[in-house]
Amino acid sequence: MFESLLSDHQTAHLLRTNLEDVREPRFRTLRTALSWAAPAAAMIAGAWAAGALLAGATHPVAPYVLVVGGLAAGVAAFGGMNLFERLVGPSGAAIGVGVALQLALPPLLDAGMLPGWVVPLGWLATAVPAGVVVRRAHNRQPPVIRTARPVVLTRAELDALVGPATRGIGSASVAVSGRFRLRGWPRTALQAVELGGNPPPEIDAVVSLQSSSGRGTGFLIRDDGTTADLVTNEHLFRKSRTARAGIAGTVRRAIPLPRPNPVRFAELLADAVPGLSREERSALAEETDLRVVRIDSRGLAVAPLPISTAADGDEAVLSVGYPLGGIPRLVWPANPMPVPVIGIGRLARRAGQAELWSPWRIQPGNSGGPLLVRERGALRVAAVTYLQHASRRSRGDAPHISASVLRAYLAALDEHG
Repeated sequence: MFESLLSDHQTAHLLRTNLEDVREPRFRTLRTALSWAAPAAAMIAGAWAAGALLAGATHPVAPYVLVVGGLAAGVAAFGGMNLFERLVGPSGAAIGVGVALQLALPPLLDAGMLPGWVVPLGWLATAVPAGVVVRRAHNRQPPVIRTARPVVLTRAELDALVGPATRGIGSASVAVSGRFRLRGWPRTALQAVELGGNPPPEIDAVVSLQSSSGRGTGFLIRDDGTTADLVTNEHLFRKSRTARAGIAGTVRRAIPLPRPNPVRFAELLADAVPGLSREERSALAEETDLRVVRIDSRGLAVAPLPISTAADGDEAVLSVGYPLGGIPRLVWPANPMPVPVIGIGRLARRAGQAELWSPWRIQPGNSGGPLLVRERGALRVAAVTYLQHASRRSRGDAPHISASVLRAYLAALDEHG
């Protein structure tokens, strides 16, 4: 329905592609190595100390040996948890404990306190699940688009978007790399490496959805304390009448509401997308890939996301979603929510249309996810994902459903009852 919003000249201005202003942060490799060195050293030293103390203890074991050995084992376990959480997220905590315990076994083996086959068996039992978890986590990263135009953001834009916690940016501008890493506790996300600190609390309102038609993303827009409405894509419900929504550590049944009256929706689109003819508005009303679903919200303590009211603009955005279903939590069954992915890019909004530019690829499962901009002090929904990038030689641009179209859809739905 929509063609590219921007000419080549406008695209160059939008993406701020003057890469001469972008300087790599100094000593990036050294900083990265140091951030990994501390937990690794704590794990190794603590495990060695605990094993050596217990192996050299006399019988009966003195109380102080138990206390000091326990403290050393705790340091080793804490270091292992931190080290492996940086690799694979929350599930890595249990793997880190397993690795720390394995490191404490050699002194006990040398003292004859354990049979020799315990160590290789323990390493195997730890290495296999560790490899599986690491592989699954990193396979969920959105792939980089090699043919994408460079997207450059300023430090001020990033600070305005997520606060002044951005780290690793040594200049006034930064080129978005398209790379991701797991960050945050207890709120965890696979987020763009250019983002620092913990993920913003607003991502709690972005939910994973699974139906018989596939997996996708949705976001909370209103909640009256009894029921709540989520926005997602229509194509998730073409072959199903219900879905499972994962939100705030719970899984709830989601039921799609009827679509709004297409005639009334087309009328409201006259203001939302003023550049379209009557026939184009009617076609857009029939084809818009939006659907509102309803869940039981009793006991749910999540604030809905407000919707942007700005019409035009070029701004830095957060794209939140669950590509390929998100990263599964394999260790903590008490929290069935997968880990979301937070990317950054630049959004162009023109006359009711929206286009995202990013060097990372939108994947299946991102459908229905919001693009968030900072507006009047809050993160607001500026657009909704519904299409993937072109499969070949993409420049990194992908059309999205704009907030103005979303507002018209919701208004027509409310009138329809």
